[in-house]
Amino acid sequence: MSKFQEDMLFKNVSDEDARIFLDIIGKKSETVKILTKELRLHDPTTFKPDIMLELDNEILIIELQSTKVGIKHHQRFHIYVAITDYNNKTEKEVNLSVFSTAEESKKISYKYNKYNKFNYEVISLSDYDSKEIINTINHKIENNFPITGKEIVLYALIPLIEKTESVEDYIDEIVETLINLTGLTPSIKALAFGIEWLLIDKFVKNEQKRNILMDLLGERMSMIYEYGQRKEKKGIDQGINQGINQGISQGISQEQERIIENLLVSGMDAETISKTAKIPLSKVKAIENKIKN
Repeated sequence: MSKFQEDMLFKNVSDEDARIFLDIIGKKSETVKILTKELRLHDPTTFKPDIMLELDNEILIIELQSTKVGIKHHQRFHIYVAITDYNNKTEKEVNLSVFSTAEESKKISYKYNKYNKFNYEVISLSDYDSKEIINTINHKIENNFPITGKEIVLYALIPLIEKTESVEDYIDEIVETLINLTGLTPSIKALAFGIEWLLIDKFVKNEQKRNILMDLLGERMSMIYEYGQRKEKKGIDQGINQGINQGISQGISQEQERIIENLLVSGMDAETISKTAKIPLSKVKAIENKIKN
């Protein structure tokens, strides 16, 4: 796996950009703070909520769901809320919302004993048209128009929003587009990459494909994080892509080489890898020749 670790998920996303989730849900809050990594670090093996935000008057957990919720989901979501409440150092209430395309928006009330109920809401993404989102992004890319944060977040959610095909059918296209996008702030890129990483982790069944895609996105998220660290330390005022390309021009790391090897073995051609990962074709071809020999 790449040097990316789960506790870095959304680490480089600004609190202001996380406000996009509130726009989709329809909530308002003066303050938004990302807390996702705190619960993941508590027990990353068992308790892995997708997104957790601290708002003005509540701590909000957001789950991404492609199937109808059932008792196992109620139980798992209840654990997330209970542990967050146990670790809660504020007096804010803890709530949970589910982004879903499998059912309409509704309220869930799960009775886990005769005295208590666990309530949460399902937010349907079915009102969004995946083809329209894709066409908007493609049109803006082709005409070099600026892309908003909300547009890119919805684009990252396409594998979940699409109703007629499986989640996996759109993953490759979305990942390639996200990696090649320019002109986005590091924070928005980190947010979109993080969402796609979660979807791959949760929904891609093929283990080899899942690991390759997670490695590829993880490597890019690590680069974004390291770029932010360098910029903060040295006061570098350059675009994220320039920072990445500068690192590549000095040669590729062993981790990058291993990822390229995985992509080649999986059947991806050298030209596509070069274009997607922004690595010189000659370097990819050299690795390809090494594998063949």
